[in-house]
Amino acid sequence: MKKLLTLSLAVLLCNTWGVAASQKKNAAPKGYAIEVQITGAKQDAQVRLNRYVNAESAAFDSLRSDAGGKVVFQGEQPLDAGMYSIQTNESNIEFFITAGAPQQFSITFDVAQGLPSLVVKGSPENEGFAGYMHFISSIRQRAQRLQERMQLYRQNPDSAYSITSQMQELNQQVRARINAIQENYPGTTLAFFFHSMQEPEAPEPNISPMSPNPDSLRQAYFMNFYKEHFFDNVDFSDTRVLRIPVLSNLFSTYFSQVLPPEKDVMEAQVDFLINKASANREIYEFTVRSLYNLFRSSPYPEIEPIALYIADKYVAQDADNWADKAYVDKLKEATRLGQLNPFGSIATNLKLQDPNGQFIALHDVQSPYTVLYFFNPLCGTCAMVTPVLWEVYQEYRNKGLQVYAVYVDKTKSDWLPYITEKNQFDWINVWSPDDTENIYAKYDIHAIPTIYLLDSEKKIILKDVVIDQLKATLPTLLP
Repeated sequence: MKKLLTLSLAVLLCNTWGVAASQKKNAAPKGYAIEVQITGAKQDAQVRLNRYVNAESAAFDSLRSDAGGKVVFQGEQPLDAGMYSIQTNESNIEFFITAGAPQQFSITFDVAQGLPSLVVKGSPENEGFAGYMHFISSIRQRAQRLQERMQLYRQNPDSAYSITSQMQELNQQVRARINAIQENYPGTTLAFFFHSMQEPEAPEPNISPMSPNPDSLRQAYFMNFYKEHFFDNVDFSDTRVLRIPVLSNLFSTYFSQVLPPEKDVMEAQVDFLINKASANREIYEFTVRSLYNLFRSSPYPEIEPIALYIADKYVAQDADNWADKAYVDKLKEATRLGQLNPFGSIATNLKLQDPNGQFIALHDVQSPYTVLYFFNPLCGTCAMVTPVLWEVYQEYRNKGLQVYAVYVDKTKSDWLPYITEKNQFDWINVWSPDDTENIYAKYDIHAIPTIYLLDSEKKIILKDVVIDQLKATLPTLLP
């Protein structure tokens, strides 16, 4: 079973260098004072103290370095527990803060030397995390060399097996190091971070080699285990989970790699996760927002309705408990618009004018399949997609494909030369010069180009898809 998180996420951390804050048994001084010495930074360079709000970092404070590249970030109140970073134009040094732990420590770093120069003093966990980053840097270099060797010897089974074994050994070393950190720094945000992103370990299944298709049974076992236990290490009651860049990545991985792309399965797991998050209102609302956005932007129309399900069940029906009333109103309106032209329904009819002022209704188009295309020639993405769609149309027009191309703006001089003088698009070109058809409202167009594929009855087969999805689908319909 492919490991989803262990080495890949650990090695990824090398791209942003970090240090971790500590927790001591004795009483900690109030406030914070983080002394940062960056050799190689320009005098009066801007140095930013950022804090993470899940996967995104936001500026918390900003100072100018002195002639020696030194700044001191300090405040009378301690920093909230979570992940932070010291950022300049040349470097990004990450660290963790634990509630109740001393927040007085120093960081030194040489821009020219990079990660090997990173030194942290005054906090054991900070020092431990810096040591971990040095270790991971070495692992990453070794892994890169093994990957290069694999490219050279992939045709040699013995060599490939040996290299694979060495890669597995690196994975084991990383896992052992992470386990040691959790044991040595219990209760810290550092340990919480590693525990949260650590994948569940599935026990070996008891499958007889004499069973029919033992490999398939083994694969099914591991997939089911990951489905059921993927979030076992995430504490949905601890708000620190919102201050480290883990939860959004786990949601994305879970729904794109672990679960099958089936609406009923994903909807059930959405309920499961939101129920787990209900232990803390702040985490609950973050989870609802994250999952809504995840499915709202899904490239697969079959599962996009899950976003509407989330908006209705966990926002509209729970509106009184949401403090952000503007967000509630936004999702109520999005739900109303999203219910327009759902996947599998008959597309709303449009009766628009061609360049000569003649009205052509969408439902009057006689063709086995119709591409409904919303675009504007001045849109940069449209300028790239339209010629590709033209090539697709040329390939399938004699097999039963028509294009109903809707210009969504009102300036005829931007549209007419484009479709006649430049590219000679002879598909069905239409627009609504006075917008009496309310195109945007009827189809909830929030970005262009927007592509639908309709069958002969104008039932929606594809909704709001990219051109590559259309290209992949048409050969199955019009061979």
